[in-house]
Amino acid sequence: MSEQIKITIVTCDEKLNIKSIPKDGSTVIVTHDSSVTIMSTLLKNGLISGSFCGGRGDCGRCKIQFIEGVTMPTPLERSVMEPEELRQGYRLACLAKPKDDCVIRLALTDAPEIAIVSDMMAVTGKSDQSGQLNERTKKRESDVTESEHKRAGIYPDNVKESGVIKTDDIQSCDIQAGNKFINMDYKETLIAVDLGTTTIAMQLVDMEKGRIIDTYCEMNPQRRYGSDVLSRIKASCDGNRETLQRIVVQVLERGIAQFKKCLAGTKADICAMCIAGNTTMGHLLMGYDVSSLGKSPFMPVENGLREFGDSGFPFPVWLVPGISAFVGGDIVAGLYALGLLPKMQRDSSRKQDEDSNVNHVSNVNHVENGNDTTAILIDLGTNGEMVITDGTNTIATATAAGPAFEGGAGAGVVGSDMIACAASLLKQGIMDETGLLTEPYFTEGIIVGEPAVRLCNKDIRDLQMAKAAVRGGIEILWQKMGGPERLHVYLAGGFGYYLDVEAAFSIGLLPARMRGHVEAAGNTSLAGAYMIGRDLWRRKADKELFERSLSSITKMNLAEQGEFEKLYLHYMNLRED
Repeated sequence: MSEQIKITIVTCDEKLNIKSIPKDGSTVIVTHDSSVTIMSTLLKNGLISGSFCGGRGDCGRCKIQFIEGVTMPTPLERSVMEPEELRQGYRLACLAKPKDDCVIRLALTDAPEIAIVSDMMAVTGKSDQSGQLNERTKKRESDVTESEHKRAGIYPDNVKESGVIKTDDIQSCDIQAGNKFINMDYKETLIAVDLGTTTIAMQLVDMEKGRIIDTYCEMNPQRRYGSDVLSRIKASCDGNRETLQRIVVQVLERGIAQFKKCLAGTKADICAMCIAGNTTMGHLLMGYDVSSLGKSPFMPVENGLREFGDSGFPFPVWLVPGISAFVGGDIVAGLYALGLLPKMQRDSSRKQDEDSNVNHVSNVNHVENGNDTTAILIDLGTNGEMVITDGTNTIATATAAGPAFEGGAGAGVVGSDMIACAASLLKQGIMDETGLLTEPYFTEGIIVGEPAVRLCNKDIRDLQMAKAAVRGGIEILWQKMGGPERLHVYLAGGFGYYLDVEAAFSIGLLPARMRGHVEAAGNTSLAGAYMIGRDLWRRKADKELFERSLSSITKMNLAEQGEFEKLYLHYMNLRED
């Protein structure tokens, strides 16, 4: 539930984009909705004329400094800002969502060389002679639905917070490519890939600035063989191994073709590609025999850092290693992006950073980042993958969540919407805490959503089972770590970004003690894939240290935990506790 809080704004900056704040150091006080970003409030109050990159957080130019009430940095903030800046309380206005009263100083940087764009829709463009935007620029180029972007962690809501830079602010060194504006000075780019069970998301990133140039998103064509990893494993064992590999490679090829078209006429090259996905998706891409993943003791063929050497691509392709059969490279990438892994870099990397313009994120644990809070990363999809760490000890586990969190339920409702719907039905008394709909909805179900879908008892049952498994896993991890009082929760992916956290509390998906300590971390798989790929390309990541750090993580099988079954049954009911 959002709250109205007070933000006190101070500035002494003489910047053109600051419109109505006094230049004499006096303050302005505004009311802020805790559910939106500070950028949204600044735009709403007319304090700035527009954002810079469409609110995506990849340009790093909307810096603010928290004097009081500092927020936790997001993965994107970690990737575009220096560690020292983060320690001093600098954050990005387009990402920061304070939950309590705070005091900030505006430190916005005017840099008009890049036009505002979004991952889904162009919001500005070069004008034709009549002064009207070209039709090509106004056209929505992606044919991927909003719900698919939700699953991929690509957020169309950012468009709503975007302002517009005047077209005459775009420097002549920029060229239009599709609905993107590409700087001719770009030289080295990298493709980051989130190889999801449901959606494959790709981003072309400028390695010098960490700026997203273009995005490609497509449904995983392997879905025709089943919505979950166990179905894919069975299909592979039934003689479809080569087909499952080929159809994913074809998606990657289509994304690469788009990116090459985007870069046409520039000096930029695609130097490498780094792919993060769960263990099954990685094995299917490599063409491995996945039979060992589908039966006890559920052993991967290998879990080291791999190069897709026979891919036929004209550049190196790395596959991020996983931790176990069901805690994959997407989680490892997330841990890397959030700085939750032990140090995995050569000692010389810090000096190298000082001598380069690359915004490198040093992968140090929470303690070294100046935060002694235990952290847990949760990624909810067909599998509920969770890793908890206190900076010294790290435990990873996973639980089968089924289709409920991936929009695969009979109702076809995206998981985050399903949770919000369940919470609403509980509040209205249409459903009891055991998950049963009251009459007249018990037999025929209830129509919900826009567009309208029919929600039945079976759909709610799927949600209950997924919720009970995830909540049971959270509780066991918390207990194994000694029941820490301070626990910061990162929710990864599109699910976490769109999740109504209060709804998650109201149905008991998250324990009430976590209230106020939950952060939507975004697509950490994509962010981490970029950071790992960049560090490998720059030779700042040491493969042996990387793999050794992963081997130090304790792997926990929930099925072997005696208390898990009891917790699972306890948390089947939909109630806050």
